[in-house]
Formats: sequence, C-alpha cells, structure tokens
Amino acid sequence: MPFIIFVDFDYFYAQVEEIMNPSIRDKPVVVCVYSGRTENSGAVATSNYIARSLGIKSGMPLPQALKVGRDKAIFLPIRRDFYKEFSDRVMKTISSYSDKMEIASIDEAYIDVTEECDNFNEAVALAGEIKEKIFKTHGMQASVGVSVNKVIAKVLGDMAKPDGLKYIDPEHVDEFLDTLEITRIPGIGSVLSSRLNDAGVYYIRDILKADPAGMTEILGNAKYNYLIDIAENRYSKPVEERVRKNFGRYMTLQENTRNLDIILPVIKKAVDFAYEKAPGTPGEISVIGIMEDLDIVSRSYTSGRITKENAYTIANTLLNKILVEDDRNFRRVGIRLGRITNNESLDDFFGV
Repeated sequence: MPFIIFVDFDYFYAQVEEIMNPSIRDKPVVVCVYSGRTENSGAVATSNYIARSLGIKSGMPLPQALKVGRDKAIFLPIRRDFYKEFSDRVMKTISSYSDKMEIASIDEAYIDVTEECDNFNEAVALAGEIKEKIFKTHGMQASVGVSVNKVIAKVLGDMAKPDGLKYIDPEHVDEFLDTLEITRIPGIGSVLSSRLNDAGVYYIRDILKADPAGMTEILGNAKYNYLIDIAENRYSKPVEERVRKNFGRYMTLQENTRNLDIILPVIKKAVDFAYEKAPGTPGEISVIGIMEDLDIVSRSYTSGRITKENAYTIANTLLNKILVEDDRNFRRVGIRLGRITNNESLDDFFGV
C-alpha cells in the first residue's frame, strides 16, 4: 500500500512577497500580470487570503481588482524568475525526504514515502515534519494531504488550506469516497461539474451508477475511466520520480536520543535497506541526521567501491563525527548511497 504526501505552498506568489517583505504580511497582497497595453491592464495572478476576503481572486481583471482594493490592497508585479528560484529551494528541502518526488507545478509536489515509512502513521508524522521543516527553513506555509494515492492526497491538501494537514488512512478511504463531491476531483472543473450534476452525478461514487455511454459523451473515454478508477479505489498512477542518483533509507527513532545503543541498530537496518535497493556498489556513503529541531546534518565518505560490510564501520564513524560536533538529539537517521557503479568488476567484464 503506497503512502503519498501532497504539498501545496499556500497562495505562493503573494506569500513569497510577504516573506521577503514582512511589513506587508498583514495587508491585502495582490500579485498581478500586467499586459502592457495600458498602465492598469492585466489580471490577478494570485492574492493572499486577506485580499481574497475582499473579493480579489486569481484571474480577476486588474481594473476590477484595483477598484475593489483601492486604498486597501498592495498591488505588485509578478516576478516569475524570482518565484522559480524560491520554489527550487523549497523543493530541494522536500527532496531530502524521498527520492520519489514529483514536482507538479511551481507550488505543488507529490512525495512517495512508502519506502521511508513502515506504516501510515509514520507517513502522517513525516508529512508534519516536512511541513514544519518548510516553514522553519523558508518561512513558507504549506497545506499538506496524505493518503494512498495522488488524487486523494491532493484533494486532502486542498481541504487543508490554509496551512493545514489532512489525511485519510487506508482503512477509511472507501468511507471517504462515499461522501467526496465530484467538484473536488482534480481535473474536473466547474463546467464539467455542472454537466455531471445535471446528469445526477454529485459524488464520485455516483459515477458507478451512471450510464457509461452518457458519461463518456460528457467526459470522453480517458476522463471517464479516470473517475471510475478513483471511485473504485483503484487509481494507482505513480509519483513520477526524478532519475535516482542516490539510494537511501531514513528511519524514525523511537525517541529523540544520542544513545548509540538505540541509534546503531537503526543505522544498520538503514544500511541493509539502502544496499538492497541500490543497483550496484556505491563509491560514496552519507549518514544523515534529522535533529530534534528538524535541522538536517550529514557527514559523507567517498572511496572507490564500498562493500556493505565496510559500510557498517564507515557509517558508525560518520555517526560519531556528528555526535562529537553536534550536541543535539537525533529524531531520525538515514543512510544515503551515491556514485553507484555496476556490481561487475573489470575482471568479470573481460572474463579474466
């Protein structure tokens, strides 16, 4: 059973502007795309929640937004390259938690943490940790959803706004689907929702009782099958991970500690897991510590080819380096293997 975390940076463009200029944080902030035709022509790219409470929403024509927010809101021009750089930094932080990460947009990402977590409760705890780390490191609030597939995780992330975390464990997914409105499904906009409502489909499970021919006429084959898979809890499109250059395992300790008797067995399990997944022999090994305050500390060792037996000793040495240099307790520990080469030696290759 997969564990999928969806992360959505709240009102991203406007929030970045607030982070960079805290003096505007408690004011209506509107980020605009100016068309250049006239001084005030264009549209709203996004707005913070205070501006939304005034009625200023994404896509609103700029002259209308200026009228609504006159003498109240702060209007700023969009800075795409700057937001992209900010997003890249946050995404890099998220990527440290799993190699299976899909960046869906500048402000959304999916993370498959199935291999990082032994059960769903661990996945939820890790989601909270990621959310806290994003805020602590970058000042960015995010809404997070956790469940068994990308669609439900995204729906929950949307429900969690602003700055919340929602989850549905595997045992309660069917119950959740029974009351999930069709309007909440990603990819089903207001026009399609209206047409489906007219056809008697208000909840996702209603699609199972609807006439297939009629639904196909409204939705097309691909989208109809997509909704059927969701309704039957069969949707399983994977997180489209980036090409893996590193292989590793992060594990949560039973308690925050510096006790080697507790940490070393966990490190050994992480080494075993990482070597099992790696497609060859590493030339680099890193020990990563997620500390009690969620700071991330790592130490690495690089050599030619590091066998698993040597990895145990090297990992212990690296762990002790962290303990000597850092007086904080560990919350989680991990092993990351890099510079992977094929297991075959040159002798094997040439048949010597």
